[in-house]
Amino acid sequence: MTMQTVQTRAAIAGILVLFALMSYGLSGLVERADAIPAFARKYDFKCNVCHVPGFPKLNDFGNLFRDRGYQLGSEADSPVYEGIGMGYWPVSLRTTAGYQAATVRTDGSGVTTGGFGFTGLDLLSFGTLDRNLAFGVVFTPGLGSAGFGTGASDSDLEAAFVRLMRLERFLGVKSAGGDYLLNLKVGKFELDLPFSEKRSPTLNTTFVMYHYMPGTPYTATIGGTSTSSYLNPNTFAIGENQPGAELSGVTKTSATDGYFRYSLSALATNTFSGPLSGCPSGTTCGTGGRNVNFYGHVTQSFGGYGIVTGQRIGLFGAYGTAPTLVNPTCPTCQAVAGSGQPFSRLGVDVSLTFNGEWNLFGAWMWGNDSKNMFVSQGIADAQNASWHGAFIELDYAPALLPLLNMPDWFFAYRYDLIRNNRQGDPTFAKNYNNVDSHTVLVRYFIHHSTRTDLALHAEYNSYRTTGVGANGGDLLGQTMLVGFDFAY
Repeated sequence: MTMQTVQTRAAIAGILVLFALMSYGLSGLVERADAIPAFARKYDFKCNVCHVPGFPKLNDFGNLFRDRGYQLGSEADSPVYEGIGMGYWPVSLRTTAGYQAATVRTDGSGVTTGGFGFTGLDLLSFGTLDRNLAFGVVFTPGLGSAGFGTGASDSDLEAAFVRLMRLERFLGVKSAGGDYLLNLKVGKFELDLPFSEKRSPTLNTTFVMYHYMPGTPYTATIGGTSTSSYLNPNTFAIGENQPGAELSGVTKTSATDGYFRYSLSALATNTFSGPLSGCPSGTTCGTGGRNVNFYGHVTQSFGGYGIVTGQRIGLFGAYGTAPTLVNPTCPTCQAVAGSGQPFSRLGVDVSLTFNGEWNLFGAWMWGNDSKNMFVSQGIADAQNASWHGAFIELDYAPALLPLLNMPDWFFAYRYDLIRNNRQGDPTFAKNYNNVDSHTVLVRYFIHHSTRTDLALHAEYNSYRTTGVGANGGDLLGQTMLVGFDFAY
């Protein structure tokens, strides 16, 4: 073990001890109030009505509230309900301010950064336009010092959708109370993932398999080291918000005392940004295609929703094509590329709970990209890129922390992996870009009310990406974050 490793671990241990002392002192000063700000203001909820035990992870009730179009099934769902307080405004903002240190090394050289700052800023608005008419908008403004100064962020409308609920009533079907059998969402939105990344308690560590792309070395938080790669025109990632339309539904299943859910999405390829062949020399060609891809996810739970109570199993997959050739009529035009080549994803997910405090969940996914994608990039003897990814996470949200008898704590550990079976470019080793990632976090919820939420957050991630260095070495990365995560 090197001296640098010892010093790093000692620093992390010291920070966690300080973290625990701070939270213990704060626990005696904070009044007990509990909610997610926008909906909390509307319904006068406490935070733990929808969250575990505070934002962002949803509990069983919070997931059902989302599935039902942000509705309780009461008159209060209407945005003009006379009982809504004058202080209600369906907009929230969220950011995290604190200290982050990160390092990445490849082939004996590396980059290290550290400093105070903030992650970024999300402006969120979700709610109802009327009964059974839901909407969602997420705007992330461009900020020059986002990511704790590691790089400016671009402005983006991360999500914007309208959702029409209970369309089965127009087909003459009367659904039972709490059942929403046919709902249509149109716009740009997060896919119905096995476990929502937007609701994950981790702040700067993604689910690796949600974003993995063959040929592109995996890194987290910061880059900057010299790596090897090969071109892949397929930029589809299930973890990225997608433009399209989704049909979904949820129904109570009495035989299992749980819920059956489904989501079927048709997705546009106009946001693909991969390299295209046929671009004239010296021309900046457009990206994006004009085809439609598909994604689906079904789940069945037993004895509850499967996040706080009960167990849940699921099946998900995607099939589509990635554009590989610029449009010869207008090479510089966006979203007109053609010659789409196929790719597919298929996976399973499981969630287990115990005692209302423990949640063990995970997913496994197989991926395949057609060899013709790599042929289009001039790769000799190209072959299908085949890989599989997985993660497993254990969350612990005790009602009272043992020994200290303190509420409002949350702990989590996650292991992510990627294993490649075959590379699109046969000159790259089979284990090129294999990933092993470990993440541990602790959150203490200092304050939650019907207006605001504040959590003290400590997170550490360590990962290894195999054989991606310019000289064939592994890429090693670490990130440590301690900060105040707040929403209003």
